[in-house]
Amino acid sequence: MNRKTLLLAIVALAVLVVSLVWMQGGFYHKISGGRTTPPAPASTPKTIKVEKITVQGEVTVSGTVVARDVARVSSRINGYILEINVDAGDHVKRGDVLLKIDTKDLAEKEAQAAANLESARADLIKAKNDFERFKVLYEKQSVAKKDYDDALAKYEMAQAAENRAKAALDEAKTNLSYGTVTAPFSGVIGERGVNTGDLASPGRFLMSVYRPDSLELVASAGEQYAPFLKEGTSVKVDIPSVGLKETSKIREVVPQRDEKTRTVTVKVPLNQKTGLTPGLYGTMTFDTHAAEAIAVPRAAIRIIGQLESVNVFEDGQVKVRQVKTGRSLSDNRVEVISGLEPGEEVVVP
Repeated sequence: MNRKTLLLAIVALAVLVVSLVWMQGGFYHKISGGRTTPPAPASTPKTIKVEKITVQGEVTVSGTVVARDVARVSSRINGYILEINVDAGDHVKRGDVLLKIDTKDLAEKEAQAAANLESARADLIKAKNDFERFKVLYEKQSVAKKDYDDALAKYEMAQAAENRAKAALDEAKTNLSYGTVTAPFSGVIGERGVNTGDLASPGRFLMSVYRPDSLELVASAGEQYAPFLKEGTSVKVDIPSVGLKETSKIREVVPQRDEKTRTVTVKVPLNQKTGLTPGLYGTMTFDTHAAEAIAVPRAAIRIIGQLESVNVFEDGQVKVRQVKTGRSLSDNRVEVISGLEPGEEVVVP
């Protein structure tokens, strides 16, 4: 017998031995004889019974932060902007210089108006002296009445010319002062509409200034909610970008309805907070009619991505049930809009 044949015989014998041991149960765990202990039954989970409760109805609407007291500063003259001293977000006081406009042409007009006034005053002095002289001569009947009337007319014309020259100089000085634009009141720069070198013209928007203590949330609610929205009604306000959550009272309900959207505009004052500026998004929540709702503890809700579910104990088993939640309620509960019925048992931690 050669070596290869011997090796095959040994392998075959080993396989035979292993097979016999397996058939005799040699590879199974052996337990001692006698009665075995059955597995302990699964414990019953902690549950609550779903019931309908009466909750205060609430409606949440979106709005925008707006400044009640805001001034849109515009140019009153033509000219290139020479310098700008403030930017959006800067705090200013009443009278602070915001920007300056080139007034070279206006300065020349003021100088010319001043010279015209001096000339008019000189003409007035001469006309007055002539009139007084002709008046004395006329009273002595030394000159004709026509000469007296001519002197009086020239004197009156000189007076009118001086008045016009005064008005022209006042106007020139006023226009010259418009080259320095100042803050109309103490507040914050809201937005800036020009840059250095831009050409200003009468009516062109330069920048806005608002009072930070006049900020309010302006929201639109469906006209069906108008009965619940009155001046002085308490509402909950949320400005998420600055973490502002507070209870405030409605300051104004605009009587005019929006014909296109069928909404009513509501204005609610806000407390000052760092970062609170016009244009921010916010929400306003107000009470409506009380209604019945199903509510469960928030801890019972499981959220995976966009899916919400609860564990329901049914027929001795825990089953997963998809639900849709609504408002957050008091006592750390949440409203369940669909997926549960009264009487069912929900597993709670």
